[in-house]
Amino acid sequence: MKVLLVQQDMGRRTIKYPLYPIGLSYIAAALSEHEVKIFDPNVYDYPDCFEKLRLEVKKFQPDIAGISIRNIDTTQRRDMFVQFKTVRPTLAAIKQVLPDIKIMAGGTGFSIFAPTIMERLPEINYGVYLEGEETVTELLDNLDTPEKIKGLYYRKNDEVCFTGPRPLPDFASLPLPRRDPAIIDIRNYRGPLHNIIGVQSKRGCVFKCSYCSYLFLNERGLRLRKAEHVVDEVEQLVTTYGIKGFTFVDSVFNVPEKHAVDICTELIKRKVQVEWGAWISPKGATEELLFLMRDAGCRHIGFSPDAVSDQGLKTLSKGFTIKDVRNSLRIMRKVKGIAVGYNFFCAYPGMTLSDAFKTLFMLFKIPLLMPGRGGVGLGWIRLEPHNQLYETALKEKIISSETNMLPENEQELAELFYVPKHQLHITLLFDTVLFTVEKILKPAVKYVFHLVGKIKGKKSLYDS
Repeated sequence: MKVLLVQQDMGRRTIKYPLYPIGLSYIAAALSEHEVKIFDPNVYDYPDCFEKLRLEVKKFQPDIAGISIRNIDTTQRRDMFVQFKTVRPTLAAIKQVLPDIKIMAGGTGFSIFAPTIMERLPEINYGVYLEGEETVTELLDNLDTPEKIKGLYYRKNDEVCFTGPRPLPDFASLPLPRRDPAIIDIRNYRGPLHNIIGVQSKRGCVFKCSYCSYLFLNERGLRLRKAEHVVDEVEQLVTTYGIKGFTFVDSVFNVPEKHAVDICTELIKRKVQVEWGAWISPKGATEELLFLMRDAGCRHIGFSPDAVSDQGLKTLSKGFTIKDVRNSLRIMRKVKGIAVGYNFFCAYPGMTLSDAFKTLFMLFKIPLLMPGRGGVGLGWIRLEPHNQLYETALKEKIISSETNMLPENEQELAELFYVPKHQLHITLLFDTVLFTVEKILKPAVKYVFHLVGKIKGKKSLYDS
């Protein structure tokens, strides 16, 4: 069977190189008995991409098409954009060429809002719920009897039906994601940034952050790949495809610590020359591990403490303390050669004016402690269903059970951030400071480091 897998269009082109569709590459690997192609509209200009899609459908003549709905929106209050609004024109482009083709949908964005998306988009015949490698494989063998397959939404007599959840797949037993030229042209993703191409060493998360969807999407607990198999994939990227950088897309790379150590040790043992990044937890970010990560090629690390006090961390169910955060800062100052970012929230339950000033202090403290390689990201929590903070927001009447959580435009998205009325003065404070930083201070700092880098003849980690 011919299968065309289509990545969702992001609707704008803020960076030159789009993110590699790793989820579709895993699906393509699972469909080894079928003829599969991946089409990513994001490698073309917008909206010319839809014409490119029509041409691809006409040329390939697929028997079935699948669309990965990865992002609903940016989740950024200061950069609001709804990516979901590109899904309809994508479906329309496919249907214009092959009006009777069956279409399946999946992806993280789809699974979070699966029933609503199925109701809104009747063009979708099948909805793949959560991880889809096994579900899609079974679906292609049972297109006329979808009720047999667990983890699937389908239509019967114009009604949306759900077959019920299925156990998540054994991640370690899945084949490596396919990236060969017959499937996708990886040259479109060989950009200068490390975070364009992803590698997944595990699925699941042991933490239960109150605002996060990972627990819903991948369940609590970890499904690990062997370190040797992970490095096999990295070696393939480097030697076969000429990739110079990637990022680990695990929710947290250094949990469990031994798994991270084994991967880094294997990278060093094989002398793999590649730069990479990862998100890690401050808890367990030991000096030994971070130096090992650097020696293995790590050049970018992200931390997400989110709060600056133990009470805030407890409220957000982060699973570590402010002592762990401070300790990570102390260690990162020693580990030269790695750019590091810390993310904090501008609003959460119980946040005080004192917390706000501590957060703003971090905005300036971290870049000063690690000049040229340290940074801070501030933002607001985008409320989503299936987590603890969603229930809190209902109780606090920030949203109601009737609130549309799946926005069609930026006006609807603006209503979906955790911004309590009693914290409006804090929000005003952050808005004022962030405007000043983004419009005046940050451009000035970038210019200084760019100038210094030019004089030295090399770019700083901050520039990268």
